[in-house]
Formats: sequence, structure tokens, C-alpha cells
Amino acid sequence: MDVFSTTMSKRKITKDVALDYMAEIERPRSVKEIQAFLNAVEAAERYPLDRMVQEKFCFAMAYGSAKAANLVLKAGGLQALVHAMQQFPQEQRMHAEACEALRNLVELPDAADEVLTAGGLEAVLNSMRMNPEADWVQQEGCGLICRLVTECDAGRDAVMKSPTSLELILKTMEAYPRCGWIAMWGCQAMERFAQVDAKRVDNMQGFKAVEEISGNKTFAKSVAAGH
Repeated sequence: MDVFSTTMSKRKITKDVALDYMAEIERPRSVKEIQAFLNAVEAAERYPLDRMVQEKFCFAMAYGSAKAANLVLKAGGLQALVHAMQQFPQEQRMHAEACEALRNLVELPDAADEVLTAGGLEAVLNSMRMNPEADWVQQEGCGLICRLVTECDAGRDAVMKSPTSLELILKTMEAYPRCGWIAMWGCQAMERFAQVDAKRVDNMQGFKAVEEISGNKTFAKSVAAGH
């Protein structure tokens, strides 16, 4: 059942309270407590069409997932993130935060399948297509795709079956040649793809793109610096 069709509790949650719940995630003690995440998800459910609430929610989940990704999953944050992306397809900051949160979730053991089932891959691919000028969206989108294809076979297969996903990664790598994270994640994804269908990667000039990026001084410095 969709998380947004569940029965809400009877307690009153005003918009100000909802925003306070999002801010609570940033407090050191709260980020370790499941109740803080449950409160944030419920607040997001109460205001599904409020841009400010959803933007703050995506930020809270990005922050929280970096420290306690398992609590985001347990609280239902995954479905809520995908819903926010679907409702506000061109809110760049919101999408960047949501993509970052999804990438963090995929790094949990066995969580990649949950992200796929919730529609996370489709949401991220759509976000990258609709926000090509948003470098942070493109960066986190490439990171999510890279993690999916390297963490589980189902993720790799899902990306491979998408008719334009590989081309989208290459296009992003070409559009942002000075972004070390995009280059690194893109190269890692191409390496994984090549293990399955080297001919397709070659036909798309994927090997050539990886070779050119690997020889780029900016990329070399970024990798050496860890970003």
C-alpha cells in the first residue's frame, strides 16, 4: 500500500510543527532515534503538496540517511522521498537532496532492491532528464545509478534495461567534465556495464569516454583528493 494512502493518526500537526519535525533530524540525539524519523515522515504525509515541507523533508532525509540510513527505511522515508520527487519534478534543490538520500539508502545491505521496488530508479532518471542544468542533481543521480549497478545484479539489470539510462550517464559525464564525482561514478558504472554487455558500451563510445576522462588532469586531482 502506498505510504500516502495509510490512515493518519489523530494528532494535530500544523505546518510549523511539521517543519520543526524536519529540523529535529539535524540534532545529534534525534538523528539516532526512530521516533524523530517517524515524525518527519508523518509530517511529510500530512502536507504532500506543500513545496516547503517537502523540500525540508528531503533535506532532513539526506542528512539523516548519511548518519542513520536504516532509520530512514524503517520509518517509511523511502516511499515519501519518491513521492516528493514525483509531485515536484523540477524543484532542483529538493531533487538533489532526495537523490542523495536514495544513494545513501542503496549503500545499506540489501536495500537496493527496496529502492528499485519503490520506484527510486525511475524517479532519479526522470529527475536527471528534467533538470539537466542542475549539477548537484546530476552528480547525486550518477551516484545513485553507480551504487545500484555495483551493489546488486537487480539494480544493474534494471539500469541496463532502461533504453536511455546508459546514454544519460555518458551525456552527464560529457556535460560536466570538471565534476570529479560525476566522472568517478560514471566510470565505475561503465566498468560494471561492460562486464555484462561490452559491445553496447563500445557502440555508445563508452570506453572512449572513460579513457578520455581518466586522462583528464581535473579528474585525476579530484580522485586523489577524494572528491
